[in-house]
Amino acid sequence: MSMESIKGSSMVIKMTRALMNEGWSFIPNEADVIVRAENKKTGEAISFPSVGNLKTWLYEKALSY
Repeated sequence: MSMESIKGSSMVIKMTRALMNEGWSFIPNEADVIVRAENKKTGEAISFPSVGNLKTWLYEKALSY
């Protein structure tokens, strides 16, 4: 997923871009909705069954940033 294709609120865009710079990759579905995130450096991976789960995870990451 490229940084230009990220859509959403300013927090979603800024946090997704910051995490991509830290090694996270985001996997979208056919509608360009992020459904999975993976960090190759740490081996951490998470799936998002809904947009709400994605936003909650991003907000939690932003608070610990």
